[in-house]
Amino acid sequence: MIVPYKGKVPRIANDALVAPSAIIIGDVEIESEASIFPGAVLRGDVAKIKVGRCSNIQDNVVVHGGWIYEDGEVKGTIGVEIGDYVSVTHGAILHGCKIGSVSMVGIGSIIYDHTVVGSGSIVGMGTVVLEGTKVPERSIVVGVPGRVIRETSKEEYAMIKSNALRYRELAESLIGTLF
Repeated sequence: MIVPYKGKVPRIANDALVAPSAIIIGDVEIESEASIFPGAVLRGDVAKIKVGRCSNIQDNVVVHGGWIYEDGEVKGTIGVEIGDYVSVTHGAILHGCKIGSVSMVGIGSIIYDHTVVGSGSIVGMGTVVLEGTKVPERSIVVGVPGRVIRETSKEEYAMIKSNALRYRELAESLIGTLF
């Protein structure tokens, strides 16, 4: 379902694939070859959400902007920016954060406001990345709260990009069924 909100209409590239059961609301931009899987919710009602080229937002992922507070009052908003070749896997929650290109967000992870995950990183399954965390490029982050345990290897970096391309192929193979 693609829904305009307060004059903002989602902008979806012609070759992006969005499952009919996904919900895309308001100020959302989905770039070329990206895929949004069933049950994903991208709510651009508070702030802009951008999904980069060849990225995939998998089943039941929630993506939403956040509020910027000063002295208990709302002073602005913070959007979500997802780079190119990013896999946001099943059931993850991204809230007011930035995910660098060629990264993977593990199943059930939560990444909160003002967090920046550097390019080439892996956020492990079930990891909770607390507000304002800055994850260096090519890092592996795990735990609750999330902590960097080491750098991603060349093989892991290649796997991340390969996974994004594989999910694009998977989405294309599901045209006529889930898409």
